[in-house]
Amino acid sequence: MPSSSTLPDHATLRAAYPALNDVTYLDTSSMGLMAESTVQAANLEHQRLMREGSARLFQWMFGGNTDVARTVAASIGGTEQGTALVQSFTVGLAQLAPLFKHRPKVLLIGHDYPTLHAPFALPGFQRVVVAPEADGTISLDTVRNILERERPQLVAISEVQWLTGFRIDLFALTALCRAFGAWSLVDITQSWCAVPLDAQAAGIDIVGASAYKWPLAGFGNGFMHLSEAVRAELKEHNGVDPIAMLNAGHRDPVALTRLQHALERIAAIGPQQIAHHVSALCSYAIERFDAAGIAVLQGRTPEQRAGILVVQGEEAQVKRLEEHGVKVAFRGKGIRVGIHFYNNTADIDRLVEVWRK
Repeated sequence: MPSSSTLPDHATLRAAYPALNDVTYLDTSSMGLMAESTVQAANLEHQRLMREGSARLFQWMFGGNTDVARTVAASIGGTEQGTALVQSFTVGLAQLAPLFKHRPKVLLIGHDYPTLHAPFALPGFQRVVVAPEADGTISLDTVRNILERERPQLVAISEVQWLTGFRIDLFALTALCRAFGAWSLVDITQSWCAVPLDAQAAGIDIVGASAYKWPLAGFGNGFMHLSEAVRAELKEHNGVDPIAMLNAGHRDPVALTRLQHALERIAAIGPQQIAHHVSALCSYAIERFDAAGIAVLQGRTPEQRAGILVVQGEEAQVKRLEEHGVKVAFRGKGIRVGIHFYNNTADIDRLVEVWRK
């Protein structure tokens, strides 16, 4: 069983998340559960700020922020120099977008996350939108054809689509971008800490995420990472260091404490081990759904998913499941099931059991 064979002592791991005592939680794709120890670490930091005031703030300014940035960089295969801490991906991209005006034509994916689209609706940008295929996948052949025809200078895309759970092949995507001289800008909010990433090996130009989903770090924390070449070009065209700009001002030490603690937990469990567990549990879920006659709309191909499956169902079914203590979400054309490392086969069995009632 995935809960015992892919992650050791899984019962102890689950016990760190008190919410699992009350609900069958399969909605990490909306918000990840926080570990009790993560909240305790944040509370302790709050106490220190209350008692130490500016002395504690200065410790963050002259060391603490850098420590968190280093941890974030390690978690994505990035560099400390290229990593900026932001309140969320939305905030980070909104700050960066005005610096992209010298690359005004942007390729976007239809129905991608709204805040990935929003900054490029500003005057000065020209948006080229690629529609997903009828089955929710994104055709790299179509992306190639549009790159060749339209010649956008920037490709902005989520690694995992929030509505369907489809995961793009990052290495293939970035190779296409390089071939046509476009920057790759990737939102990994729905994949960070669900699937391993080596941003430098993949050749991603700009990558960022919010941490309230799969990292399990709550709200108010995220990052943006820019390659060395991107940083140099933005500084040349705008006269400002983009990382220094993003890092200007003060971050919430409590939110950053949660992020540091959560990422240390992820690292201790092992990103590859997490990915293996999630993939195995998704496969188990598909088997159970098939046996129960629950149509799986998205997620059958392991290479094209992270922790999200989409099954056929109406919003009323989501409400009925919730009444029986099973938390999923209605998104797009079906019911989105978000599976993470704290889930086990019993969670899937419970979902199917309640579904059949």
